[in-house]
Amino acid sequence: MFGCEGERVAASYNNIGAVYFAQGDYKNALLQYQKSLKIEIRVLGCDSSEVATLYNNIGAVYEKQGDNENALKQYHKSLEIKIRVFGCKSPDVAMSYNNIAGVYKSQGDYENALRQHQNSLDIKFRVYGQEHPLVASSYHNIGNVHHEQG
Repeated sequence: MFGCEGERVAASYNNIGAVYFAQGDYKNALLQYQKSLKIEIRVLGCDSSEVATLYNNIGAVYEKQGDNENALKQYHKSLEIKIRVFGCKSPDVAMSYNNIAGVYKSQGDYENALRQHQNSLDIKFRVYGQEHPLVASSYHNIGNVHHEQG
């Protein structure tokens, strides 16, 4: 029904959502991301990188709004799809672990934050080696959690 047209429309909604997100208009960002998600699922099915990205974007909106419960739900949906699409050792999967860790950290759940940051670090270390800036970023995130713990 939508074909390529549907994908372009979904991408447009996603891009508009990104603009609203950057402006801090999270209500409209969420609406645009949800429109895009609905189309992408209809066109591409549930297991696509585009759908995973949209769940991630929606999670980011909820996180910015302070709705950690819904942020975690969306980030976990994104993670599950990324593992199915890319495998468990993908940098995209590492990014999802990092996002989930950030929510746990903001909730004060340092144990789960550290576990998720460690998952992210393990993947980045395997993919990039020990001298990569993304590996350093993971070490920095782990240090921040330990700092928050006191």
